[in-house]
Amino acid sequence: MDDKQRTKVLALVLAGVLGLGVLRPLVDDVVMGPVRDAQRNLDNVTAEFEREERKHMQLLVAKEHISQGRASSLPPRISDAQWLYQIWITNLAQQCKFAQLQVNPGRTDNRRNQYLTVNVDVEAETDLAGLSRFLYLFEQAGLMHRIANLDIQSTGSQGNPRMEILLTAEGMSVVGCSDSNDVFVRSELPQSISETDTELTVKSAAGFPTQTPFLAQLGKEMVNVTAIDSESKGKWTIERGQQGTTAAEHAAGENIQLFPVAHGRRDVSFSDYENFLNSSPFAKPTPPREFRPRIASVIDKTIAPGESVSMTARAEDMNEDIGVPVFALENAPDGMSINPESGELEWATDKDIEPNKYESIVILTQKNNEDLRVEKTLAITIKLPNDAPEITLPEDAIAVLGREFILTVAAQDDGPTGNLKYSLEGDENPEGMAFDEDGNILKWTAPRTFTPGEYSVKVKVTDGGEPAMSAVGTLTLKVTDDTAAMTRFTGAVGLDGQPVAWFWNQAENKKPELRVGDRILAAEIDAELTEIARRHILMKDPDGIWRLSLGQNLRERVLIEPAAEPATVPAANDTVDVPVPEKTLVVAEDDKDTDSPTVVAQKSAAEKAADYDRDPPVASDE
Repeated sequence: MDDKQRTKVLALVLAGVLGLGVLRPLVDDVVMGPVRDAQRNLDNVTAEFEREERKHMQLLVAKEHISQGRASSLPPRISDAQWLYQIWITNLAQQCKFAQLQVNPGRTDNRRNQYLTVNVDVEAETDLAGLSRFLYLFEQAGLMHRIANLDIQSTGSQGNPRMEILLTAEGMSVVGCSDSNDVFVRSELPQSISETDTELTVKSAAGFPTQTPFLAQLGKEMVNVTAIDSESKGKWTIERGQQGTTAAEHAAGENIQLFPVAHGRRDVSFSDYENFLNSSPFAKPTPPREFRPRIASVIDKTIAPGESVSMTARAEDMNEDIGVPVFALENAPDGMSINPESGELEWATDKDIEPNKYESIVILTQKNNEDLRVEKTLAITIKLPNDAPEITLPEDAIAVLGREFILTVAAQDDGPTGNLKYSLEGDENPEGMAFDEDGNILKWTAPRTFTPGEYSVKVKVTDGGEPAMSAVGTLTLKVTDDTAAMTRFTGAVGLDGQPVAWFWNQAENKKPELRVGDRILAAEIDAELTEIARRHILMKDPDGIWRLSLGQNLRERVLIEPAAEPATVPAANDTVDVPVPEKTLVVAEDDKDTDSPTVVAQKSAAEKAADYDRDPPVASDE
């Protein structure tokens, strides 16, 4: 190619380049402009869609929050809300073992067509663990509430000090919540359960979850429902004593209430509070541990000859990082031994061993610690077996309405009788019956409103032996009206050559006729007639001889000759002087004006009493 041609080519290339630069703006405006506008419109529409989508999600979340809020609201009426919330807070505080508890209603706030709030003031005494348990369960509960105020006063600074707390719990009810008669759904136990039962039945399962597990408050105990019977929805399998509570017996009719856990709190456990509890801000740091080694589980015992003793000595409060404990015995009786490593102590006694107190010394030392030596004295008392006492009771006795009943209970024992303790056994004994301070005298005054009849009284006597032994006796107590006060001596006549005394039992409208030797029975009085005169009679019972004058009732009789004390039986070689009674002339009342007095008999103690005028025996009708 020559220079002329090369110049033409370069000129054409230069023209093409210059032409392209001129056409590019035109291409951008005509071709690419609409594309860019469409992209901008698409970006704007996409952004608007995303904004609307976010607003929609926010609305859905707000709707869900409103739904949850209504479900966890207190009842809509302010009086119901405060009363039921106060009951729930009280039960929760008692469940957390708050002491000196006082729960009172606080202020209320009613924002019409929006919400209402009720306050409950709590004043109590507890420790950090109890307060933490309360706050934990308070936050766990699926309820719209909060702690509005909390004031804590610590009463100490060592260990686990008690705290005086004053808190205000505030609960809320929002507009649109359903009307209810409780904070959470509640039911009852149709039958009682023991502290070990793992199943229960509720009266109605309506409103309770159908899926397990879920928590429920059973009185002051929290239970975890782990299974629901497929046929009987009200029959549940439960885990007892949850959330720091203790399993206990529950009577029929006791309430069981759902304890729903708030959303977002199901994975929170009380163990999350451990670090806070272990580093209590209310207590000073624990000083370095000071060990005080001692011997435990070595206990004095009383056994019978031939029995064995077995116990295991333990080392307590010992720093075992230094060395293991070592046990030994000193002054031990024959046959007693102890394992140096385990501390197991054994002693088998012979049947013919002498009853006595046998003492030995248990020694505690420690390997690698020559300065440690702890001693403890062990006393084993060999004692003959203790026999049960024997109680003596009459088969029956009589108690009179309105009058004091007294019974002396006798008992024998192989030990000192002064150590015997008397009491009533069972729940069927009459109310108010008891032993007096002397110990063996049973007293009771039957009220006049008491129903007459026969009652079984069980008396128990316990000795002071080791172990203590007891015996129980049964007495049939016949409670009766006071017929003695309503039975009068109305007269005496002679029939068939024998004196006859007439009586009138006003209570039963009976008029018995009795002779000498007959017995008169009224209330607790049981006496034999020994003499019948015109204006009085004499009767005899274990207490002595009694005089009853004409017209008197049996309660008005007078003891004129007490029964003699039991005579002491003389020894075989003793000489006993027996006095010979002298004849005494007794003038009958009707013979005082005659010249020939009648010799009756030796004058008795009753006849010597100047306060009583003797009547002549009733004359025969012959």
